[in-house]
Amino acid sequence: MTSVFDWIIKNAWNLFGGIGVAGTFYFSLAHVPDYVKDITTGKVNVVHESLMDDIQELLFYEKPVTIEDIGSFIRGKELKQGVSYPYNPDELLVQIQERFMGNKFIPLEKRESLLASIKTVRRSYSSPTVPVEKPFDWSSILSWAFSGLGVLIAAIGAVSITRKLKNDRETEVDMVAGDVVINQYHTSMTAAAYEFEKMVGEVLEEIGALKPLPEGRYDHEYDFLAADNESEYIVEVKRYSRLLGLGTAREFMYKVNQSGKGGILVVSSGVTQRTQQLIYEHNKLSENQKVYLIVANSKNEVKSKLSDVLSDKTSNKSKHSDAKSCADV
Repeated sequence: MTSVFDWIIKNAWNLFGGIGVAGTFYFSLAHVPDYVKDITTGKVNVVHESLMDDIQELLFYEKPVTIEDIGSFIRGKELKQGVSYPYNPDELLVQIQERFMGNKFIPLEKRESLLASIKTVRRSYSSPTVPVEKPFDWSSILSWAFSGLGVLIAAIGAVSITRKLKNDRETEVDMVAGDVVINQYHTSMTAAAYEFEKMVGEVLEEIGALKPLPEGRYDHEYDFLAADNESEYIVEVKRYSRLLGLGTAREFMYKVNQSGKGGILVVSSGVTQRTQQLIYEHNKLSENQKVYLIVANSKNEVKSKLSDVLSDKTSNKSKHSDAKSCADV
């Protein structure tokens, strides 16, 4: 229970960040279109009520109103609010008529007079033979634009959190000195590390690059010695369940510098970006003792990448296959 609580405290920022990204995705796709639609609907309602009030007032006081006047009123409101009004003049007059007849505060005689006036105006209405050009409806475009913007922001957030988690893991690995924590000390891991190292040795022998380790020392501090026609390389094999960090890379480069040879570091699980940068900087400063990094997990991958480093340089296969090795754990 304590470990779970510690994990939550440690990753709280990432958890809340993930919730924020998920929320942004959800609201962008589920609520933004409805929000934009509600804004447009609100504008249409404002236009409708304004037209109803204006025309009712003119009719009530028996001012002259033509069907063309009503069309002009509608067009002006559309341009002012930037929306498309859904009713034509005849439909608008029908609603005004219904509102007058439902108003019990107006005497019945007056309502009958208003009804007759509205019928007279409506008789002059004829449906347009050519569709009336309406102002462009930006609501759907805005809806998709805001949704797309929300999704883009959420995607950027997701990538940022993912990258931060990756950097955090690499930083944690880089802060570990040497092989501590990176390897898992249990039997299955030890056996797997031994088999991986043995496989690398077989590959070196198959491509004719394996050389016997110097005699007279029990611990050579590296796994194999390889050579091409030009140089010798100390070879170290690391089979980790996590990325290889700066500590292990620095130790290997120290061995390379002490040996006077080049170096080949074979890693099954990959390395951190800082480790890659460290090797790159080393190789810029050390022309004769370069370190080659090989990240591969299968025999074919290892063979292909080792051949890229040593091929076209090794002319004869080595006859030595008695290289000593010890498993990396």
